Amino acid sequence: MKLYMKNQLLSLKRDFNLTNQDGDPVYKLNNKWLSIGQQFRIIDLAQDKEVAQIKEQMIDLMPTVDVYDKNNDKVAEIRKKVSLFRDNYKVTSLDWDVKGNILDFDFGITDENGDRIARIDRKLISIRDTFVIDIEDHVPADVVPIILGVVMAIDLVVERKNDEK
Repeated sequence: MKLYMKNQLLSLKRDFNLTNQDGDPVYKLNNKWLSIGQQFRIIDLAQDKEVAQIKEQMIDLMPTVDVYDKNNDKVAEIRKKVSLFRDNYKVTSLDWDVKGNILDFDFGITDENGDRIARIDRKLISIRDTFVIDIEDHVPADVVPIILGVVMAIDLVVERKNDEK
């Protein structure tokens, strides 16, 4: 399954729709305003229900973002791993790895067995970024929002790193 997310660069409002290949909205990423740290809700538009949340931890030394499922249970923590040559991230609880060129949004997510479950690619079109999230066919439907949460969490971590420069 391929999902596409377009967002306006330098936009103050961080709400996004994820569309399918036909351009139909499937998920909405909704920014929670007035929170400490960035927080997003992932809404499944077919069900009109929240299926995941992303919450940035503000008191951690290394950039860290948590992902919660539809029951508000913490299912993953995305933490930047210390590395000299390339940015790597560990998705704890799920034992997933995120590897590739994180800053250019050209990376893959593998499960605990080393099998790829998603591939993320960013294309810059005029003043808009288009993120292509290619989720492998064998991934169960209830894992898709968690993958989306991991991608958004990495986006937050990269954004924080860029803000520090």
